[in-house]
Amino acid sequence: MKLISEGEALATGRHGTPDGRTESVICPIDRKNRGSTLLVFVPGLAGNARQWDLVLPQLDDLPVDFAYGAPLHGASPTAPDLARAYAEELRRENRRDVVLVAHSVGTFVALGVAHHASDIVKEVIAVNGGLTIAARFLNRPIRTFRERPRDCLNALRLFALVGTPAPPPVKRAIANSERWSRIVFGSLVSDAALKSVERRRIVAEEGGKPAAMLTLWSNRHHWREFCSYADDISSRCVFLAGGRDPVAKVSDTWDMAELLRSAKTEVKPLEGVGHAAPVENPERVSALIRESLAALSLG
Repeated sequence: MKLISEGEALATGRHGTPDGRTESVICPIDRKNRGSTLLVFVPGLAGNARQWDLVLPQLDDLPVDFAYGAPLHGASPTAPDLARAYAEELRRENRRDVVLVAHSVGTFVALGVAHHASDIVKEVIAVNGGLTIAARFLNRPIRTFRERPRDCLNALRLFALVGTPAPPPVKRAIANSERWSRIVFGSLVSDAALKSVERRRIVAEEGGKPAAMLTLWSNRHHWREFCSYADDISSRCVFLAGGRDPVAKVSDTWDMAELLRSAKTEVKPLEGVGHAAPVENPERVSALIRESLAALSLG
């Protein structure tokens, strides 16, 4: 699957994602024009498109178009603003059958798009997206910490990992050492994410993004807004929850799914998987994406 060249359709970043030089928030991955269905991969807090590197090749034979979505970055746009931008662009492109595959914090963007464009977004597949406690902690830190101190500390560890500045040589050194990778990433991911240099390098790209702290701050009360419209989302929603994910636990994922009372929801646990499911078990993630697409009635 070949990325489009820079400047062919829109200005793109290093990995084919929108990079801020264009108003477009959706970047096609190739130009094969496979069909009317568009599969958009929405990144998490770090904006790391490489997290899908091990999943995409296993979907290459599907009769759908593929695209990367823009990440949250810094103080602006906020999750609601970015969701509206996605929806507006999909309408301009006359898209009718769209499936959003989101990781972690990107789930809030994807669900926001489904809220604004329920006629277009047929399904949201949220990978490690059941961030009930992390979102509540940002919204009401003291109260939530009193209720779930260990889970709040896990969320803080993830925020610190993503937001702490780390020059490329430091990230390379960590990725090249399994020992240092285990020290840095610890219980956030399973051993499967650390068993090869390639996987460790992908995970390491999640860190060293100081702008992520501005993103968290500007979206700290998004949980309130999400709860206000969650009941209106009618697109099908499938949550892939890591059985060992300390930040988006299976039980918390169920709590989040239950807020989507107008949607058909499913929660599918991934046994032994932490908070980097596309890297830890790309075979299972890609198989579940295929399964979800097969269950849809798409034009």
